Amino acid sequence: MPSLWIGPPGRLRAVDDAAQEFDRSVSLSVTEFQALGGAVTVTSLPTPPRRLALSWTGLQPGDAEWLDALARRVFGPSPLAVLDPSTRNLLDGTQSQGFGPVSSWELTGQGSLVQQPDRTVTLTGTSSTSVLRWQHPFWPGWPVPAGQRLTFTTSFPASTSEVQLYWFNAAGLSSWTSRAGATITAEPPDRTLFVKPAIVPGPLTTPIPVGPALLRLADPTPLPSPLPIGDGCPAMAVTGYTDRPTATARDLSLTLVEVRRARS
Repeated sequence: MPSLWIGPPGRLRAVDDAAQEFDRSVSLSVTEFQALGGAVTVTSLPTPPRRLALSWTGLQPGDAEWLDALARRVFGPSPLAVLDPSTRNLLDGTQSQGFGPVSSWELTGQGSLVQQPDRTVTLTGTSSTSVLRWQHPFWPGWPVPAGQRLTFTTSFPASTSEVQLYWFNAAGLSSWTSRAGATITAEPPDRTLFVKPAIVPGPLTTPIPVGPALLRLADPTPLPSPLPIGDGCPAMAVTGYTDRPTATARDLSLTLVEVRRARS
């Protein structure tokens, strides 16, 4: 399996050489203030942006040219996706545990999503045609590498639900793969850019927690228990780049930061 996939959605390319540096630390952006009386307060962003630092030594020409093109925005200014095969869960952290905000999901048909005081999101009032979809914070879904199987599983009661993977192409048209129960593994159709996981919860008359869920590459067997907290799959932009060619290869590094849409 490649070291990672990187590129704009629809142009994800595998980089086989493992990066010598792979630092995906969160920028906490915490500011500390100490009053004259001794009290200490801190302020921070509610959801700190992710940052990523990658560096390679002796990178082969094809991969180096690809990374160079991304840094120079040859394919346009669109944000990039970086998919690491070792990522245990592509969902966002709070979303992966069934916590709010409710905007992390999209509900079509009858029903309502409610964030409880403990931040747990519950679903109720649904019908047989209701569909609950997990929402990516930036794109129409999660970027998909061509030919790579994906697995989605949810802790929502399997006795009443059906799981789905919606596939989106460049035109925004979708198809889907469905399976009864709580887990589905499938390979995306040709020309797929994004995937969006979903459940058909069936009729509900009492509030049921949406609960933890997992979306990841490949087919993890057995499924981890409990389901891991999500690492996310943020849209990212290159903020730093170095390229040091040698006689036979290139030493190259990239730094990236998460980008977000402005709140309306």
